[in-house]
Amino acid sequence: MNHSIFRKRRGFTLIELLVVIAIIAILIALLVPAVQKVREATARLQCANNIKNLALAFQSYHDAHKVFPPGIYAPAVAWTAPGTWNAGWRDPNNGGLPWGAFSWSARILQYIDGGAIYDSIDFNKPAYAGNIGEAGGWGVDRGPGQATFGGLPNPNILAAQSMPSVFQCPSARRGSLAVQTPNKDYALVYDSGQPGGSEVCCPERSDANAGIWKGMGWLNSRIASTKVFDGTSNTLLIVEKSNYSNQSWCNYDQGCSPFIWVHHQSQGLVTASQPPNSTAFNTRAALGSHTGGLNVSFVDGRVVWITNSISMAVWMALGTRNGEEPVNNDF
Repeated sequence: MNHSIFRKRRGFTLIELLVVIAIIAILIALLVPAVQKVREATARLQCANNIKNLALAFQSYHDAHKVFPPGIYAPAVAWTAPGTWNAGWRDPNNGGLPWGAFSWSARILQYIDGGAIYDSIDFNKPAYAGNIGEAGGWGVDRGPGQATFGGLPNPNILAAQSMPSVFQCPSARRGSLAVQTPNKDYALVYDSGQPGGSEVCCPERSDANAGIWKGMGWLNSRIASTKVFDGTSNTLLIVEKSNYSNQSWCNYDQGCSPFIWVHHQSQGLVTASQPPNSTAFNTRAALGSHTGGLNVSFVDGRVVWITNSISMAVWMALGTRNGEEPVNNDF
């Protein structure tokens, strides 16, 4: 037998192995950001689709009731206009503030495949929230809010814990206090275009300022499409408001927008008098979870991407329904 045909099989040298490992590492380093970009693009698209569905729900509500849903709803048993909250509905720390009024999110449920949740809500009993973020001397969590009413368990607890996924942006992390009840990531624009960019507080406390607020909803508002004088294609409706962002007297990262609950922080309502994606404390500014801007919808249901660099004059003009400001579509 000729042993010359048998040769010793040669393996990788250490240098070759290191080169291969380095190439693999480079490929992974290039691939991971690309995958992350694809995931974020998909999440941003899903977020835009959520806002589209919410805007369409507002239109369906308008078709049925001839007005858009109120930014905040409180039944006649809850308060006496313009701003006296009745027993059982008053904030225990301040009788002039609500403690469990209902967000617009509760009023549109039957138009976004949430009919069963809507039917379970007793709107003559307060809303519920398991965790209520609060800064200052009141402590970081005032929840649960209205666990009982009239000596009985609040019948709205189950609804408050059953938020449909359309209210959650896939890019938004959960706030630290969004534990017992889910928090939403979207809000209705209640005001804009105030002199000097001032924030006119507070759309949940009374309707005394109903003639001042220039947006699309506040306490028991009833806005018909014919009252959107700036045009439904030029007026902001639903925008991003990540649950973990500042909202009035609620700290960043707490979780400041329980699903159907509203008290003095105007949960679920924002002003366009403040810049998009502002992180200033004690503000009601829109804020998203995507890089460089946020998704917004207009009253006509159109959804667009707004960059952080948008002119404040244009941003504020888009936030008003009756400001009569000239606005181009170059944003």
